[in-house]
Amino acid sequence: MNQKRLLSLIFICLIFLGACSNKNTATTEESNKNKNRETKQGEYVNGPLTIVGQKNKGEDNEIYELKNIKVVDETTDLDPLSITIKDVKILSISNISDDLLESYQQGLKLKLKNPVNYIQISFSAENKGKIDLLWPQISHIILNTKEQVNAKENQLLESGEWELYSGAKKDITQGIPFESDPKEIKEITFVFDSSVGNGTTITPEKKVTVKL
Repeated sequence: MNQKRLLSLIFICLIFLGACSNKNTATTEESNKNKNRETKQGEYVNGPLTIVGQKNKGEDNEIYELKNIKVVDETTDLDPLSITIKDVKILSISNISDDLLESYQQGLKLKLKNPVNYIQISFSAENKGKIDLLWPQISHIILNTKEQVNAKENQLLESGEWELYSGAKKDITQGIPFESDPKEIKEITFVFDSSVGNGTTITPEKKVTVKL
């Protein structure tokens, strides 16, 4: 084989390999796009809902859908109480049986409808003082739609005991139903209740507004 023919074959091979590489790269990119699209638009996911539009199924075949989310990670100091809001989610529960809806309704003043829309707020609270506190957490929410909900009388999620002992820190999640159209909610004001210790008010009521 002469040198000119050998160089020609090497050149053809390089062109072929380059074409294969570009094809593989394009295939990988398309695969990644499809994977991301499935994550965002997939019918159901396992674990927490973190992307708007994601859904998962409950034990009674009810369907949870994430309508909106805001990662906050902001701290409000009410010496000696420190509150850090982690995130706020707007969720909808559909495909609810009559029995399950009745179960949700127990202990709530707000009349629930199917689907049930609620605001889920996850936060931590730390008592940095030397006095044990009795703290009712969030007392009310106020929406930009002018709807006000008494959180103490309307809890879809059990938020735990109100006692917060000296030096203790705990994570809290509250689920509060509402009647407004989820699409209209752009701002939520959370009213954190006052705390009491040794029979006196230790920290005042505090409003914290989150824009979605």
